[in-house]
Amino acid sequence: MLAVVSLVAVVALVVLYAVAGVLAVATGRIVPWQRGYVLRPRLWGSGALMFGAGMGLARYGGTVRDLTTSDVVFACSLLMLIGGGALQYVGQRVGGHRA
Repeated sequence: MLAVVSLVAVVALVVLYAVAGVLAVATGRIVPWQRGYVLRPRLWGSGALMFGAGMGLARYGGTVRDLTTSDVVFACSLLMLIGGGALQYVGQRVGGHRA
């Protein structure tokens, strides 16, 4: 039961990040709760897409049975999470204050 709840939660977060990322990359618009903080929406959206993909890959890595493959999948997902977070951070305003 806990695995199903975890899967639903991760899928919901990945979809939220994907929608926010596609919206920012395609149109240059930002989700309402981030509007005052983001200076470069396309860069922030690319980071959101990468971060969401990293979360999905990390969740998938838990289902892999082979230990070597699992280690590689988790390492790739960690790099995607760090890279996506860094892109989102770079896309925000200096100091993180609202405009």
